[in-house]
Amino acid sequence: MIDRIRRRGLLASALFIGLAATLGTTDPSFAQSGDKTTLVIANSQWLDALRGQNLWAAIKKYEEVNPDVTLEQEAIPSAEFADKLTTEMGAGQGPDIAIMQEGLFYTMADAGFLVDVGSAVDGVDLNGTNDNGVIDDVRYGIAWQRAVYALIFNTEVTEAEGVAIPATVQELIASAKESMEKNPGVIGFTARHQINDFTGWFMDFQNWAYGYGVNWVDGDGNLTIDTPEAVAAVEAFKETYDSGIIPIGDSMPTQRTRFKEKQVAFSIDNSGGTLNIASGGALPSADIGATALPFAHPGAHQQIFLGVSSHSDHQDEAIAFLAWLVSPEGQQSLRDASGPDTLATDVPVTEAFAAANPWAPTFAKLAETSRSTLIPGYEVETPQIMRFVMQAVEKAILTDTSAEDALAEAQTQVDRQF
Repeated sequence: MIDRIRRRGLLASALFIGLAATLGTTDPSFAQSGDKTTLVIANSQWLDALRGQNLWAAIKKYEEVNPDVTLEQEAIPSAEFADKLTTEMGAGQGPDIAIMQEGLFYTMADAGFLVDVGSAVDGVDLNGTNDNGVIDDVRYGIAWQRAVYALIFNTEVTEAEGVAIPATVQELIASAKESMEKNPGVIGFTARHQINDFTGWFMDFQNWAYGYGVNWVDGDGNLTIDTPEAVAAVEAFKETYDSGIIPIGDSMPTQRTRFKEKQVAFSIDNSGGTLNIASGGALPSADIGATALPFAHPGAHQQIFLGVSSHSDHQDEAIAFLAWLVSPEGQQSLRDASGPDTLATDVPVTEAFAAANPWAPTFAKLAETSRSTLIPGYEVETPQIMRFVMQAVEKAILTDTSAEDALAEAQTQVDRQF
């Protein structure tokens, strides 16, 4: 459990005064109609094709048990979510409830923008996905979903053509190339690889780092960027990048769409992304396979938390909603829409879902050993630190700079700042 985080004043009040000026004077988050309370819930997932509709329908069931509350979406694209929420919260506005990636959750808590929601989970048997929701002995977050990563593949390609399922990076490159040779027009492997998708890329890259034994900190809590393990991870990614199996320049949404359209053999993706691929595309979910990542050590997960805004006029009602969400009824409703993602309580994937989506049990198993994308002891600062790391990765894959030299430069930059 995380009991404390470093507080460095990342979201200075002066910055927020400037941000507030850009927002106008009205706050749509606190709308009410008659005697009803409207709770605005912000989430990038509301925009996911089909999946977003299913998640929203799952939580709208709360209105059936509490007709005095109306739930309203604030749908923000994932690439804009952190900036928009930070801006709104900094201006004293924003939603009543935010559904946030773990890193943004820590930033919001550190800035004082979240309230204690511990009363919502009194008597509830929470699982370990909720541990990092406690900061300085106060529960600011409740787990929404934990999306672990796996190596996924199109079984129509692999089984029909006898392509081996890889267990190492070298085998991944070989199998991806074989898939491309035997299936003209098929992409061998998809992966984020551009700094303009920094947040998604750094979280995805943690799988490579962790897979090669990277911790980013030593036993004394000192930041360690240019370790031999980190060098090996960057070299492996560069080897994959240089092999010709990745569609260079394509965004991750484009790559996922191509997977949906049966144009991809392999990808490293999380359970939420895989559910997205499996929903509403040409590729049947039953034809998606999943296996462990092609690394020696376990990979990462994306943890998503719900938090209640300190600016909300309806904090009690928001906490009551969270209490329903972690109840057996709420968790089962969310389970039916969340696919293989691990929830706040141990609600198993249904047999029917596992049968229709044979890749799902693999994700559930990998979640038992996966790690947070955040650096222990530097949870709030992780994005800043990882920007130096990912700039080094970019330099290594795009220039003649060695992984060792690029990471050494990143180490120097990190040491100066931290």
